[in-house]
Order: sequence, then structure tokens, then C-alpha cells
Amino acid sequence: MSNQIIFYTQLASIIAFISTLFVLYRVLVSQKDATIELLREQILMLKDQLSEAKQQSPDEVAKRLSERVKLTTEELTRLHQDKTTNQATIEAKEAELTNAQRELADLKEQLEYAQEIAAEYFCPHCKAPMETREFHSELVEFGGRDLDVDHEYISFACGLALADGKTVSTCRVRNPPAIYHKTEADSP
Repeated sequence: MSNQIIFYTQLASIIAFISTLFVLYRVLVSQKDATIELLREQILMLKDQLSEAKQQSPDEVAKRLSERVKLTTEELTRLHQDKTTNQATIEAKEAELTNAQRELADLKEQLEYAQEIAAEYFCPHCKAPMETREFHSELVEFGGRDLDVDHEYISFACGLALADGKTVSTCRVRNPPAIYHKTEADSP
């Protein structure tokens, strides 16, 4: 074999190696871009859900149901005072009042349940909303085996930051603004 053939063979293998590296790099970059795009779509979907939830304010529904219960109670009192009123009308209004009270109780239970579920998305001290929640994996060696350890990092708008449940920085808000949600524990 001549030196020229060996040279061209080595040159071809170097070019093939560099081309392979470039192709692998492009594949990794395209996967990263796809992941970023998926996360953007998820953020948009969550923003849409949040705006929809704000439009369907449970406080408004509870207020309307409370007013309906009050009006039905007043009407029922008036019907009891009128001796000429039909007994069937009174019973129908009592049933309507019972249904409204049951709906109000169900709504209150649903609101309490929703507040319990949403509690993890707000600062436990001032109720500031969560800004970031990230998960990271770490490969560690233990006893001759490689283990995958997951870490969680959470930060809130008030400055509170938690890493694996431990406080990294504290809450800076002393009096929560009106925009933050209040829970039953915050009520006097």
C-alpha cells in the first residue's frame, strides 16, 4: 500500500468522523428545540386555563347562591304569613330552598378542596404565586452503583425559594397584597 492511499483513507475517516459528530449535534439540538417548544405550548395552555378560571370566579357563584338563598327564605316567610297561600307552593319553595342550600354547601366544599389543591402553588407565608418549579436529576455513585437522584427547586414571587423542601431564601413580603389569594387560615 502506498502512502498516498493511507493518507486518503485517513482523511476520509476523519471527514466521516466529523460528519457523524455534526449529525449527532444536529439531532441533539433538534430534540432540545422540540422540548422547548413543547414547554412553551404547555405554558400557553396553563395561561389559558388560568384566565378561564379567573372568569369563572367561585366567589361570584357563591355570592349569587347566597343571595338566592336569602330571597327564597324571605319569600318563604311571606308565604307562611299569607294564610290563603297554596300549601303546594310553600312546599315547592321549601324544596327550592333546600336545593339552593345544598348547592351552596357543595360549592363551599368544592372551594375548600380547590384551595387545598392550590395551596402548593402559593407561598405558605404570604400566598404569593409560584414563579418556577424545576426538577433536576443528578447521577451519584453509592456502594459501587450509579443512582439517579432527583432534586426539586421552587421559587415564589415573594422571594421564598425551596430546594428539596429546604429554605434557600426567605419570604420578603410581610403584608400580602390584595392580589394574592387568601385562605381560610388567613381569615379573622
